[in-house]
Amino acid sequence: MGLFGTPPRQETVAPPAFEEEEVFDELPPLPKAQSTIIAQGITVTGVIRGEGTVLVEGRLEGEIDMKGGVTVAASGMVQGPITADAVRVAGDVQGNITAREHLCLERTGGIHGDVATASLIVENGRLEGSSSMLNPPPQAQPREPDISVQDLQFGAGYDLELDEK
Repeated sequence: MGLFGTPPRQETVAPPAFEEEEVFDELPPLPKAQSTIIAQGITVTGVIRGEGTVLVEGRLEGEIDMKGGVTVAASGMVQGPITADAVRVAGDVQGNITAREHLCLERTGGIHGDVATASLIVENGRLEGSSSMLNPPPQAQPREPDISVQDLQFGAGYDLELDEK
């Protein structure tokens, strides 16, 4: 019942016009670099292997083999070997570490095992093991231009010799 005994007025509402959605042949690719976090209070047992970064705030009993970076937070503990491009240790690692590019041992960190890296930074942390230095990874060489100065063509009256002086 409407106001003052009149029946309510019905209004017709047209549904919104939808445009045809673009159809994709394939799903877009996911980003290659992924992050994995082992949170404080969590224990993981096994092997972590892949590309991206791993942050260990909890406990890992196993192996880490990454193309990317590994960070062991001050609350983190790893029992097993770590292999990665870059490793930062602020917690405790009981196992060998191979850091292809660099390794940073922070003042709160401890490593009980051997380390091999191209660059080592120790900020008063403790290292109970030996260290060996790896050759740094090869840097990308700058590419030679495909065209030489002699192949360049300039407008009429342009003298290359005069402008080089």
